[in-house]
Amino acid sequence: MMKKLSALWIFAFLLHTLPLAAQDIGRETRVDSVLASVNGDPITLLDVLIESGREEMRLASMFTGARLYSEIAKLRKEVIDEIIVRKLVYDSYKEKPFPIDEQYIENLMDSLAVSMGGGSRGGLLKKAKELGTTMAELREKVKEKLAVDILLSEYCDRPIYITPKEVYEYYTAHQKQWTKPARYELQLLHIANTGGRSGLDPETTCRKLSEQLAGADAAHFARIVRDNSDAANSESGGSVGFVDQDKLRPEFAAALRNIEPGRIVGPVKTPEGYYFIRLASIVPGEHIPFEKASEDIRQQLDRKAKNEMRAKYADNLKSRALIRYYF
Repeated sequence: MMKKLSALWIFAFLLHTLPLAAQDIGRETRVDSVLASVNGDPITLLDVLIESGREEMRLASMFTGARLYSEIAKLRKEVIDEIIVRKLVYDSYKEKPFPIDEQYIENLMDSLAVSMGGGSRGGLLKKAKELGTTMAELREKVKEKLAVDILLSEYCDRPIYITPKEVYEYYTAHQKQWTKPARYELQLLHIANTGGRSGLDPETTCRKLSEQLAGADAAHFARIVRDNSDAANSESGGSVGFVDQDKLRPEFAAALRNIEPGRIVGPVKTPEGYYFIRLASIVPGEHIPFEKASEDIRQQLDRKAKNEMRAKYADNLKSRALIRYYF
């Protein structure tokens, strides 16, 4: 179980530099700004950005203008609520602690070193300093998340039996869900309008980057992203994963029309700056038959039932806590 929880944690806790939202989108500009508190324990903008950075950049590939601002605000509120619940569950752990093998913590620290530190603990230490935190604090966050996941699994993730009838009824009631649009795997390089690495002259930077990016492969693009991007996921080479074709923001959809995988387009002008986009791959759209979809549906219904149990558990914890929001 610890191996499974570790994988979930790595996915959720990939650390990044300050995202574009902290520069252009959100009103908060200080990472030590307190956004909420639970029983007097503050939750800062940095706490939120640590967990929302990659998803904020993915949202930037889908939305623009006021919609982008509102989606990021909604995401941050969700992250804050998750942190609140985690703190309350961790309080339960501290009341009745149990040992967590140091090796599990060190394994996760190694994974963080790969994802945000260029593969070394030295790089991780450097990135931690840039984020205003320490290795000791990162290690404590890793331990906290492991403890919380174990307790939530114990309290809420009891075995649930999803019947074949439920699976088939869900499939027939949600036919559109099983007609999948094409999915675009993207890498993004973001040049902020102002306040980024380009200072007050992003256009000149874009002209220079256009020359450097001509014919760049994935590795070359990633290196240029790490050296130049103002985005949250610069250390990971600008990868934002897959985005459904019909969910691309209009500027990106227009730029990527009839583009082959491996090509780079840009600079694409947007309200928050300029983007160079590398289309890493395309997964074609398809209609998924029941036989192929049934296991995914079962897992989806299982997650839904467990999430409902977690929500009830969280509501019970929050009903007995003093929670304040400052935004």
